[in-house]
Amino acid sequence: MESKKGTAAMLEWRERFVGTGIASEWDYEQALVCAEQLEQAGAINVGEWIELVKLANAALVRVR
Repeated sequence: MESKKGTAAMLEWRERFVGTGIASEWDYEQALVCAEQLEQAGAINVGEWIELVKLANAALVRVR
């Protein structure tokens, strides 16, 4: 059950923050805050949080 919850949270996060593959610095900061909130709330685990941070980093790099 926890896995489904994490998957849904991650999909929603991806759609919201990196759906286009491009993120501004403001979007990047918001994505990191949201990812941390998801992890602290128990919606995702540490490994999933790391994956979201990597996605946010990649989206920010594409902007530059």
